[in-house]
Amino acid sequence: MHQPTTSPLSSTAISQYLSLEIREQLNIVVLDQTSSTNDIVWQHINDGHLTPMACFAETQTAGRGRRGDQWQSPATGNLYFSLYWPFVADLAQSGLSIAIGISLINVLKSEGIKDLQLKWPNDVLVNRQKLAGILVESRFGKTQNTVVGVGLNFKLPTETQKLINQPATSIQQLCSELPCRSELAGKIIQNMIETIQLFKHHGLRDFLPLWPQYDAFNNQSIQLIGPDEQFFARACGINEQGELRYQRGDSIETLSNSHISIRFAS
Repeated sequence: MHQPTTSPLSSTAISQYLSLEIREQLNIVVLDQTSSTNDIVWQHINDGHLTPMACFAETQTAGRGRRGDQWQSPATGNLYFSLYWPFVADLAQSGLSIAIGISLINVLKSEGIKDLQLKWPNDVLVNRQKLAGILVESRFGKTQNTVVGVGLNFKLPTETQKLINQPATSIQQLCSELPCRSELAGKIIQNMIETIQLFKHHGLRDFLPLWPQYDAFNNQSIQLIGPDEQFFARACGINEQGELRYQRGDSIETLSNSHISIRFAS
């Protein structure tokens, strides 16, 4: 079932690509414009509604990425959405962004997109160009809740590309035939929920074997930039908690703080 890619997102169309079990539980909201889809979902939780929710928006006025960076969110047919699927969030959240990233790659591969990689901890790249970003936010109230936000470049006007502080690409540049946005959104949500369900039982166990083939930093020289220092190291994969392993001098160290910027050194 294909519709023109410029067609507005539709909660009815999105739900058609969900399993019956998930469709009956998930509240799908599609907005023309909002500050941030994550903010809408957090408001849902803060109001005491601990029920599954997915929020999509055609444009965001204050979309955010990792480290508080702004996520450029023009109304050009990209996908901006956030998902809340309740689970006991006592596992390392750094690992969840990796699991979600692998699930996103699996869906994009099924659309014929090749050479997909993950830049630790949450960017989907093609040939070192950013295609999607993942933002995992956890907050403590009576319990700990987690919201997963995703921004996926569907179309990327030149003006927007100039505002992004790293090389970027889009599905339009990578696919000979553009997929239907609502269909793609439904497939991604279905896969994300299945991933969260798997993650809450086993953590990263089922995803660790897949990491080496998607690791953009695999044995690469990288630059780590923090508020107080910056240095070069060699990436050495991840551990069972999803932390980045890197060699600095003669020692192997780990990084769980995703507020540090990491770049390819060459």
